Amino acid sequence: MRHIFIVNPRAGRRQNTTAVIGRIEAACRKQGLEYDVYLTSHAGHATEIVATASKAHPDKALTFYACGGDGTLNEVATGLAGLDRTDCAFTAYPIGTGNDYVKMFKGGREAFLDLEALLNGTPADIDYIQSDCGCSINILSVGLDAEVAMRKDRYRFLGTGLIPYCLSAVENVIRGIGKAYSVNVDGEQLDGEYTLIFVGNGRFYGGGFCPVDHSKLGDGLLDVLLVNKISRMQAASLINKYKNGMYRELSDYITYRQAKEIRIFSKKNDDMCINLDGEIVQSSHLSLRIEPQKLRFVVPRGSCVLE
Repeated sequence: MRHIFIVNPRAGRRQNTTAVIGRIEAACRKQGLEYDVYLTSHAGHATEIVATASKAHPDKALTFYACGGDGTLNEVATGLAGLDRTDCAFTAYPIGTGNDYVKMFKGGREAFLDLEALLNGTPADIDYIQSDCGCSINILSVGLDAEVAMRKDRYRFLGTGLIPYCLSAVENVIRGIGKAYSVNVDGEQLDGEYTLIFVGNGRFYGGGFCPVDHSKLGDGLLDVLLVNKISRMQAASLINKYKNGMYRELSDYITYRQAKEIRIFSKKNDDMCINLDGEIVQSSHLSLRIEPQKLRFVVPRGSCVLE
């Protein structure tokens, strides 16, 4: 077994990369482990490193550690999804400002920051979302959510977590919400004007949003919320309920489905804003599906997936 640490030096507001690497090296040497440390330098680099390390060690089981936020974790997962191997796993060493995926596990971020427990963790089979615009292990969204994610960094000077996300949400509501989509959910046509379309594998995103509190990582199903076009006045009262998983109380505005395959098209054939675990892409069409239990994710010793 070889342990591959992929460190994003831009992750976190006060992280010192040298100190992070020092902790990694000390923990690995203490346990006598084979390891490598790589630093990312550009978008998509973590995905490239996964491929490079896999080629360098074709006959050795590998565990990849995404040392950063959810964006770094997404890139590592994308790399693993592209490997034709069954002896590779990945996990998170969550030193970034956004670490929502690890909230799906007992102990959350603190459990994954325990390097000794992480190095002695157990792989669990997890689902991921595969789309023609990329993959995600946590959430995929179209519309308002994606626009918010794209613009939230301009408010990062006010802090991390929920504050930049909420301020960006206010900005985007003022800019205007609602767009006509063609949506097919497991063969059911649900065309309409929607403010946002949420597709969840996990539960948490945006530093504090939990719109579907019963999503599971290994059930082979996607949780889908189609939020009707709403007015600016309605947005203020609905967002808080949406954020806290109260979609059942909003049946006049939100349609809930579970699905395995979804197709989404812009009826105007213009680009949609698409959020893949916080990474933003644009396309006029999107096809996605659940890939059940296709990735192996290492859970720290003493932790487990939330039910």
